[in-house]
Amino acid sequence: MKKIILLIALCFSAWLAAGAQNMADSLWNDANAHYANAQYQEALENYLQIESSGQESPALYYNIGNTYFKMRYIAYAILYYEKALRLEPNNPDILYNLQVAREQCIDRIEPVPTFFVTKWIRESHQILSSGMWAVISIGLLVLALVLFLVFFFARGVRFRKASFILSIVIFLFAILSTTFAWQSRKEATREDLAIVLSAVSSVRSAPGTQGKDLLVIHEGTRLRVLEQMGDWARIELEDGRQGWVALNEIVFVY
Repeated sequence: MKKIILLIALCFSAWLAAGAQNMADSLWNDANAHYANAQYQEALENYLQIESSGQESPALYYNIGNTYFKMRYIAYAILYYEKALRLEPNNPDILYNLQVAREQCIDRIEPVPTFFVTKWIRESHQILSSGMWAVISIGLLVLALVLFLVFFFARGVRFRKASFILSIVIFLFAILSTTFAWQSRKEATREDLAIVLSAVSSVRSAPGTQGKDLLVIHEGTRLRVLEQMGDWARIELEDGRQGWVALNEIVFVY
């Protein structure tokens, strides 16, 4: 009897999932049709309804960003381009549209220069997803192990020497790909990035209205949240400047 009930429950769950997917597909097609006809409000409502159902994808976030951009909501466009970029960090269309949207912002904040090795690692890990880097790392480790076993059991001196050197080199590449996988995963799951949605936001020296005004930032500015205290967040801009802003004036990318 329990098996029958479990089977019925599984079938019902599968039916619900299929129905939800069909509804999402219908909303997606309708949203794309509205967007093509410049009916941006209707397209946005459908896209956001898909998002509210719990689905996420680079294409969904990218289209929401494009729709907001067409409606001149630049800060929201930047927010959703950033969301899309988390899932597909090397997509040239997302990167280009994000750059175009950022050029519409008032603030021009130059990032702090980074050490060239750090910059190279940051750019290299974006070529593939964390999952792909993990697969490559495992494959390289297996290959390095095979070559080491060849070195251990082979008889020819030259052959043993070559297999040993190759195993070391491949093992080092496996470590590098593991580093890329870890870095890619870290970027995709970080929860400290936020976008300013308020038209004007004051950065203060301390949390609360008693803090001294340090500077003013505007909608669309990207920042990192270092800590939260009540209704306030200590933030860091890309140029390294820090301060406190009201939490209701920013929204997290994750």
